[in-house]
This record gives sequence, C-alpha cells and structure tokens, in this order.
Amino acid sequence: MRAAIVALSCLLSLPAAAAGPFGKIVVGNWSGGTFTNDQTGAFSHCAVSARYKSGVTMLTSVTAQFSWLLGFTKPEWRLRTGETLKLQLVFDRSSTIDVTANIKSPTLVTIAMPAQSALINAFRQGRYLELVANDARYTFALTSTGEMLPALVECVKQSANVRGPVTPGAPVQAQTPEATEKERVARAEKKVLLEKTRDLIRSKMLACIGREGAPMLLTDEKAEVVAKAAMLFCKGDVDALTNATIELIETEDGRPANRSAVRDAAEKRVQEVVTAHVIRTRGEMIGKSQRPDNPTPSRPTDSGSRPSQSL
Repeated sequence: MRAAIVALSCLLSLPAAAAGPFGKIVVGNWSGGTFTNDQTGAFSHCAVSARYKSGVTMLTSVTAQFSWLLGFTKPEWRLRTGETLKLQLVFDRSSTIDVTANIKSPTLVTIAMPAQSALINAFRQGRYLELVANDARYTFALTSTGEMLPALVECVKQSANVRGPVTPGAPVQAQTPEATEKERVARAEKKVLLEKTRDLIRSKMLACIGREGAPMLLTDEKAEVVAKAAMLFCKGDVDALTNATIELIETEDGRPANRSAVRDAAEKRVQEVVTAHVIRTRGEMIGKSQRPDNPTPSRPTDSGSRPSQSL
C-alpha cells in the first residue's frame, strides 16, 4: 500500500514530490485522493490506483488543467529513469493503441492520456486491458473505470483550494516570471497575425475540400465521414492549418506546451471546422436543389390535355 501511495504522489513529475492523499476516493477496486505540491503546498493532482495479482499497480491521475496520465508500477522492475519505452495497450483483445511511456523511476512508467482521445475512451469503455512490452504481457480487468474517471474530475473540482504542508528544504522549482507589458503587447500582436494567417490557410483548405468533397456531399455518408475523406485529399492544407493552430494555441498560453496534447487539440479543432463546413454546404446544396431559381412561365394548355405535374 505504501508503494502505491508513493507512486501516486510522484505520478506527475520527478523529482518534485507531492503530499497526500487528502480526502479519499474509493470506486470499485480503485482508491486514492487529493495530492498537493511539497514545495508550494498548492493542489497538484487527484489520483487513484488499483493493484492486480500480477504485482503491477495501475494508476490514473488528473491535474487542475485536466491533463490525464495513466501509470503502471511494479517493485521488481528495474527501468532506466528518464528514458522512454514503446508499449502496446490492447483493449478487449480487439483494439490496439501504440503509446510511448515515460520512465519516471526504476519501477514507474507513465503514459499521457489526452482528454477526448481514443485512448481515454477505450480506457473508459473497455472491459480488459493488456499491457504489452517486448515479450512481457500484463492483463488488467478494467473494473469501474466508467465511474472512476468522473470521480477524479469531481475530485479536481472540489480540491482547487486544498492546501498541503510545505516540506522545509524542498528544492524550489524555477518560477516563470510574469510577462512584462511589452511582452504581453508583442504576444497580442503575434496572436493577431497568427489568426490572420490561420484564416487564410483555412479559406484555402475549405476551397480544396469544397472541390474534393463535392461528389460525396449529397450521399448518405455522415458528415464526419465526408470530412475525413476530403481531408485526405487536401492533406497539405490540413497539415498547414493544424500547425498554424498549434502555434496559435501556444501563443495564447504564453509558453511552450505539451506538443502531443496541443496537436491533439489542434487536429480536433480542424476536423470540427471541416465537419461544420460539410454540414453547412450540404444544407445549402439541398436547399438550392429544392428551390426553383428560374421558374418557367406558364403556358396555356389545350382544353383536352391535363396539366403536367412536378415532383
């Protein structure tokens, strides 16, 4: 139990430590609570763990910014701290997701689990998970994950004002200085320029998608399917818009961010833009096809003939 608490406390980063758990989360076979930063006493993250017969403990955590991590720890592991490890996560023996794990300590690995990603959805909905690393394979029953994840979200909402003890002599992390007025103005000007660039790229991309996706617009395919297909034909423009969106997100935040998480968010934004464009264009095309733009003037009919009918 002590090993699990230590792993939960350092799930987010090393060597920074965390105090806790404060309060208690118990959902199915998961248990944990709220953790605070040893250096500042501020709320750090909410985390839970579940131990399995294999000797592996699985951990899940979420920060105040709703950054999710999945972790695995086993006392017998002898890993090289600071390196990465290629893993496969197999859900219900049917869905395989390749991931890169960060080795946080000789016995602990963590995996980023972006919100709205295929990984977190599979973790929430799956029944079984297999962790595959080279020739090692560990199997986990995903008990109560559908209830555990919302419980962690609620923990974060309730823990914003939690204060923990500050450890004397704990190394102080470098603090990011407050941006000066000049820096804020420069960032605002850069944001305006990036927004204009993004809008130009988006217009070019949507024009391409209008051409490439036109044959599919009036089919029965869902808008999301049409959008994804059109995006493949216009991949260069889509990638350019994604990169512009990433730069804009980082400029808005005022600092470099988790590139993987930002890319996921940017790709999601681009797909939403394309899907909305497909839905809007499809509606306009349907409306135009049902509206006679140039009605033909009526002509007198022969007394013995019937007026024609239109559908």
